[in-house]
Amino acid sequence: MVGPTTIKPYEPSFDADHIRIGYEVSRNWVWPYAYDDLSLTRLHESPAFDPALHLYAFVGDEMVGCITSSAAEDGGGTISAWLDFPRVLPGHEDVRRELTDRALGALASRGVRRIEGRVTTMCPDDIQLAEDVGFTVSDWGYKVYYTYEMGWGPVDASSEAAAEIDPATDLDACAELATHWYGRPVAWCRDWLAAWHAEGIIAHAAVRDGADFVASGMVAPNDVRPSTAALYYVYSPSDEHLVPLLAHVVSRCIAHGIHNLIADLVNEHQGFESVYQRLGFVKVADWARCERVLA
Repeated sequence: MVGPTTIKPYEPSFDADHIRIGYEVSRNWVWPYAYDDLSLTRLHESPAFDPALHLYAFVGDEMVGCITSSAAEDGGGTISAWLDFPRVLPGHEDVRRELTDRALGALASRGVRRIEGRVTTMCPDDIQLAEDVGFTVSDWGYKVYYTYEMGWGPVDASSEAAAEIDPATDLDACAELATHWYGRPVAWCRDWLAAWHAEGIIAHAAVRDGADFVASGMVAPNDVRPSTAALYYVYSPSDEHLVPLLAHVVSRCIAHGIHNLIADLVNEHQGFESVYQRLGFVKVADWARCERVLA
């Protein structure tokens, strides 16, 4: 029998269990994602970090769930917030509502008027929970995941026009293209790509027009489940350039023994959805935005 639950605000000693829960809960998702040591450190160093808005559920001495949120004042003086729905270990699902209610109360005490979040079909319980606590869910499909399983073999297209980049000489050119994906300055993109290369990637390829890069993309393994990989960025101006790029990275994934490759179609890149479908990628998850206005 599960004992009574205690909800506590953040303490530094909670970090290891926070990471453990994230990994355990997400490991079987289409695309697992969870905080690791570095990303959690960055979160806690952020100016928006408020320990009272990071809540942890315990049964006895065991952490069984957590929820995070943040609040900030916009230019007009309105305080808005972002809420990530709770991650709770199996067998403790009843804690999800308690954590969420406590988080909403903490945000209200900070003067928050509007709370935003997002939900995905990967986590159907989040969708129901969002609706149960008064969020309006909308804009389904603003972001979608497609997968390609390496057991299907290479895609039926030539990869001849795409080739691996040389990180010693080509990261600047790739960073120029990556700005379209990340929406960040070139210098930030270059540093980010260099960090990925230092960490270890599966593919970083480009399609050239003469001496110029016109399309590029990078694939790396998932931290939680390394047998799954993803396109961490991809930019192409046309179907003609995207097809060989995708054919190339799939072949690299096959060579590396990867099980499946996830492609994140969002913003302008959603215009290439038919290309992914034609090459055999299959849609596996939808995302939606959600919002609640507090009285």
